[in-house]
Amino acid sequence: MKNFDPKYNDISKTEIHCHLEGAIRTQTIIDIAKENNIQLPAYEVAELDKHVKVLDQMKDLQAVLDAFDIFQRSITSPQVLERIAWELFEDCAKQNIKLFEVRFSPDWAFHGHKLDWDACLDGLLRAIDKAEKEFDMAIGIIAITSRSMGAESCIKTIDWAIKHQKHIQAVDLADGEKIFPATDFIKPILKAKDAGLKVTIHSGEDTPASYVIDTIQNFKPDRIGHGIHSIEDMKAVEMLIEKGITLEVNPWSNYLTNSVSSIEAHPLKKLFDLGVKVTINSDDPEVLETNVNNEYRIAHEVLGMSLEEIHTCNRFAFDASFIEPEKKQRIWEKYFV
Repeated sequence: MKNFDPKYNDISKTEIHCHLEGAIRTQTIIDIAKENNIQLPAYEVAELDKHVKVLDQMKDLQAVLDAFDIFQRSITSPQVLERIAWELFEDCAKQNIKLFEVRFSPDWAFHGHKLDWDACLDGLLRAIDKAEKEFDMAIGIIAITSRSMGAESCIKTIDWAIKHQKHIQAVDLADGEKIFPATDFIKPILKAKDAGLKVTIHSGEDTPASYVIDTIQNFKPDRIGHGIHSIEDMKAVEMLIEKGITLEVNPWSNYLTNSVSSIEAHPLKKLFDLGVKVTINSDDPEVLETNVNNEYRIAHEVLGMSLEEIHTCNRFAFDASFIEPEKKQRIWEKYFV
């Protein structure tokens, strides 16, 4: 479903919800596996794609979990992480994405090969510095703490992000909202907020609006990842509007994970029309075989948003972006105004 139609490709874009671990090119996975003697189910791109891409709506999450296992095992060194990041930024540039935030879960991504977190961050920063210069982009970093890794992992991740907040702008709580209670993570997330980091929380993706309400009350987030089931309860919608919380929406991802019954049923435009600040993103572009151009196509051609309304979503993303104000303002004035 990747799309390079000039109708969308020529539009300057923002993206504020993209997982680095879900953005590894298939050929890169093969290259890394051969270099590091990692077993794969196939070593040809077309064959491996059958194992690492989710192309049809899932009945459950096992398909994406299997894919992510291969992606995780591919992150073998700081140098490899730098390559993965650079290729992601290169793919962003091909779509004319000018303001971009990348997020990753250090404990999940790096523990398989016991990588040094600081060395991996240095590799990411090298890729960012090169991409910002070569592609004239503004790039920010979000550190994820994964619910499935537990409360101790959350504390470790938050402390690490605070230590490196010169380079890391925000933290995100992701993964398994139904399974892992929010209470285990409130204290460390609020510690990050008190330290000056911004906060975004995965909530309301495959959970009802009540979870979004609880997320707002417990974490006081600046943004919410997904949040689409807010549409089911006007109390949740009103809280998002009143508190100015921006949603990071990922239409094709929500369809593939069965968070919406059909792509036509996606509430992106309904939320926009109600006054919620929504943004348009790809989530895991390689795993889900999508890109922001494809998400724009869905928003415009399937959900009925005008190109002007999509530009407004870009404005919402700019306003809510965690990137340093001067850095993002220069990009906005040059490419969006």
